[in-house]
Amino acid sequence: MDTTRQPPDNPGMVKSVSDMESQIDTQLETPYRPISVREFDKMVDRGIIGPNERVELVDGRIVVREQMNAPHAFIVAQITRLFMHRLGDGATVWPQLPVLASGRSKPLPDIALVRARGTHYRRHLPRSEDVLAIVEVSDTRLAFDRGEKLRMYARAEIQEYWIVDVNARTIEMCREPHDLGYGSRPIAGRDASVAFTAFPDVVFSVGELLG
Repeated sequence: MDTTRQPPDNPGMVKSVSDMESQIDTQLETPYRPISVREFDKMVDRGIIGPNERVELVDGRIVVREQMNAPHAFIVAQITRLFMHRLGDGATVWPQLPVLASGRSKPLPDIALVRARGTHYRRHLPRSEDVLAIVEVSDTRLAFDRGEKLRMYARAEIQEYWIVDVNARTIEMCREPHDLGYGSRPIAGRDASVAFTAFPDVVFSVGELLG
């Protein structure tokens, strides 16, 4: 069942991207002008955004990243270690590093799996076509990761997006991106096994990923 067109992720009757964005805009306290990745990078270069600020650009808005508590940080480290060990040279594990999702989005996903391309990323950040999958570990911002961020990744045609719910200890596997979200979003519990579509033979248990 396609749950991306149902509440709570998309409240109201959403029929198109413009309809959805209009609803989002009306929920904001004041109108805003989206900024581009180029403008965002200039703000970093000029020191307007400090080097230690945990911020990312999501659909033209500067968003402060969720502060990591111990469980969140542990799960990110655990998943990173297991991915690097099991996937080997099949993909580059890209943890807590920027990805160019669009001209207005430069997120910092907890973990991205990107195509192994040697020294290519020394010159260019991974773009959406380089990304095999993205994993966000979510604690206090589950609604954001299931809502605005999910829609951003879907519009960027990120083929697979996993949401690790720290508190419920589950993994939501979002696949089949379309203009409003993802067509398939099964949730795996602690006793289940999971695998990426790009690596169907590399199987992880949810329990070992969450530690």
